[in-house]
Amino acid sequence: MASSETIFGINAVSVRLMAGGSGVHRLLLREGKLNARLSEIEAMAHANRIPVERIPEAELSARTAVSHQGVGLVVNPEHYLDESVLKDLLVQGSSPALLLVLDGVTDPRNFGACLRSAATLGVTAVIVPKDRSAPLGPAAIKTASGGASIVPVVRVVNISRCLATLKKQGVWVVGTLLQGAQDLDTIDLKGPTAIVMGSEESGIRRNTADQCDFLARIPMIVDDLGFNVSVATGICLYEAQRQRRTGS
Repeated sequence: MASSETIFGINAVSVRLMAGGSGVHRLLLREGKLNARLSEIEAMAHANRIPVERIPEAELSARTAVSHQGVGLVVNPEHYLDESVLKDLLVQGSSPALLLVLDGVTDPRNFGACLRSAATLGVTAVIVPKDRSAPLGPAAIKTASGGASIVPVVRVVNISRCLATLKKQGVWVVGTLLQGAQDLDTIDLKGPTAIVMGSEESGIRRNTADQCDFLARIPMIVDDLGFNVSVATGICLYEAQRQRRTGS
């Protein structure tokens, strides 16, 4: 068998199956009576002509440290795209590109949650650095709930250099800081835009901030604590799509 990995969890498996059977090796289901959602997953697998293997629940548990919910899907590994694809991605689709740049997000579950928000809110691509980034592994994929199969993840050697190239291609770069100079909703996010989120501990790096056209903050009633990076990501992406939807 070709190199493979197993994704676990009802949402992650369901979304991956919705994308079709290409790259899927087999479905793993716990033995015993299935609930409605697992039965739906089994039916999706049969519809895509994917082999179904019933195994003891203990065997599923032995294969992963994440909550499997009685199901696993053996697939070709999710993979990063090379930054050379960004030029083409910028001109795909009818809407201006919306990029999410994660500058040093090292927690896999935060990474996965950001991927989930990116997929849900129509992000063109997620950009991560080769170093100082959580891996695109089981924990991130499970938390992404299928998002890792929807949104392209581009890995670059140097975030600052990548942003400089994007700016030359007409992309506005908006960095986010707890003490940013402008409220996020005062910045025009309707055109080609890259939103940069920093690490959980120290935010975006100086070299990254230097490439930003705007440094934005999320307006908060109580700003002593701030937001978790994945929550902040969802807020920023929603604001971008709100502006694009309403035109204001």
